[in-house]
Amino acid sequence: MAAPESLRPRLCRLVRGEQGYGFHLHGGKGRRGQFIRRVEPGSPAEAAALRAGDRLVEVNGVNVESETHHQVVQRIKAVEGQTRLLVVDKETDEELHRRQLTCTEDMAHHGLPPVHDPWEPKPDWARGGSLGSSPDQKDVNGAPRELRPRLCHLRKGPQGYGFNLHSDKSRPGQYIRSVDLDSPAAHSGLRAQDRLIEVNGHNVEGLRHGEVVARIKAQEDEARLLVVDPETDEHFKRLRVTPTEAHVDGPLPSPVTNGTSPAQLNGGSVCSSRSDLPGSDKDTEESGLHLSPTAAEAKEKARATRINKRAPQMDWNRKREIFSNF
Repeated sequence: MAAPESLRPRLCRLVRGEQGYGFHLHGGKGRRGQFIRRVEPGSPAEAAALRAGDRLVEVNGVNVESETHHQVVQRIKAVEGQTRLLVVDKETDEELHRRQLTCTEDMAHHGLPPVHDPWEPKPDWARGGSLGSSPDQKDVNGAPRELRPRLCHLRKGPQGYGFNLHSDKSRPGQYIRSVDLDSPAAHSGLRAQDRLIEVNGHNVEGLRHGEVVARIKAQEDEARLLVVDPETDEHFKRLRVTPTEAHVDGPLPSPVTNGTSPAQLNGGSVCSSRSDLPGSDKDTEESGLHLSPTAAEAKEKARATRINKRAPQMDWNRKREIFSNF
């Protein structure tokens, strides 16, 4: 198996011969994308270093990963007599997927970014800590590490903001898939795998991909994005609290402990007042043990109230993976 630093996409420039380009393209069942099935010996495809098993990423500079077989064929035929194909072999494809990077033509020239490059996920997103650490772990200065959302101010450059927004049907929400090196997004502190919470002060957790993109584009040259890294996201979800700009520098919600309030044990928002949550007597403070009938009824009523307040679930089965570059 090749070392990760030697893996890179390949840009194949083909000039059509008398018998065509000399390769067979097919879409595999059970796997997404178009693949090179066969390369004819002595053909322009072989001369361009196209290989059987390669997955096709771009045609003449246009990403075709989400296009149908027919659409890809038409793109190849659109430029008469020649074509430019960006492809990845199986090992490179797996490495890109593992590191959650979007394949680009620039990678064919310069290789994949270093493993600890700022635009790639790395284990020290949270201040002074690691992704796998617990919220009460201490940083290098001995103080408890705080898991907070981050507010990223982006000002558009000549090439845009320099990040890729991604959503898929396996999990709700919009995620930062990759951040271009030395881009406005990188300088703002945006990081791969961040989940997007707010755009320009508006919560976007319940919006569709296209609606979120429209909000980002609403202000022509700048955007203000509130994001959480995976560990902060999980921490706030455990507390059942929605991150806001107030949490960037302000007070943070308290973690759930054995002595926590009924509002937290019953799944209510920490930001809610006690008067909004029934069942606040002593029995409900015992982690659900030995509840009196009255307290149990109150707990059930609180649960039903939360269910009724939940936003309707999006129909993720109707969607494929969606990507938008900025």
